[in-house]
Amino acid sequence: MTGTNYISFNGELLNADVPTLKVSNRAFRYGDALFDAVRIIDGKPCFLELHVERLIRSMNLLKMNIPSNFITDYFDSEIKKLLKENGINKGGRVRLTIFRDADGFYTPENNDVSFIIEAVPLVNNQFTLNEKGLLIDIYEDHRKNLNELSTIKSTNCLPYVLAGIHKREQELDECIMLNELGNIAEAISSNIFIIYNGVFYTPSINQGCLAGVMRKLVIEIAKENNIEVQECPLGPNALLRADEVLLTNAVNGVRWVGSFRMKRYFNKSAKLFTEKLNQKVSELVMG
Repeated sequence: MTGTNYISFNGELLNADVPTLKVSNRAFRYGDALFDAVRIIDGKPCFLELHVERLIRSMNLLKMNIPSNFITDYFDSEIKKLLKENGINKGGRVRLTIFRDADGFYTPENNDVSFIIEAVPLVNNQFTLNEKGLLIDIYEDHRKNLNELSTIKSTNCLPYVLAGIHKREQELDECIMLNELGNIAEAISSNIFIIYNGVFYTPSINQGCLAGVMRKLVIEIAKENNIEVQECPLGPNALLRADEVLLTNAVNGVRWVGSFRMKRYFNKSAKLFTEKLNQKVSELVMG
């Protein structure tokens, strides 16, 4: 590693500190882009196939042209090339951004795309559970719309930014976001699972949450271990009945919530699912 941090721009490695995009870039002007974050363990991207599948679904929804080489093997190769250049051979985080690369104002002149991959190292080379439970509360000011666009990771993230500012101002660890019906949608950077009497409850996709890769994996692990999962609408009062609350995303894995207002939670399931998740990663790495 030379000390220079690189990015991949359409497969070309460039100095991350040198300006690459034009001011007219549509991701900058209109948020006309989507992204995904991928966890790196032992220098390899985890569950990349699921990430690419989601990106392709999102590109179709946004009417972007999908190049024929946008498959898992291609992105796996490009990510590993960047990881090698940046000297990341253990834990890390990758962000893959795909944007519509066209002139025009609101109406693009075409639907062709470009991509940027960023990679940074992480201290931990496996999924680790937070030692202290997270302090959460509900963000009330802006609610998520119930439509297909709510299910994708667009670069138009203003509701999450405002919720993040609220989190900082209120000295919280996370905020729970509601949908337009007043039901729980997700957290700022995570999907949410509420555990009550041994059953895992999580907002269904039609409740405005992102179709998270880690959400999918947690549901898969639960079913493999004969744990009942209910995908359904959940009102905020579900947080008061819960025995445990888990927050999940692709980079952090599973995080456990310690408290919501006066309510306190356990973390038994969080420990189990972190262990099971690392087992899945080991199987992938060894494979």
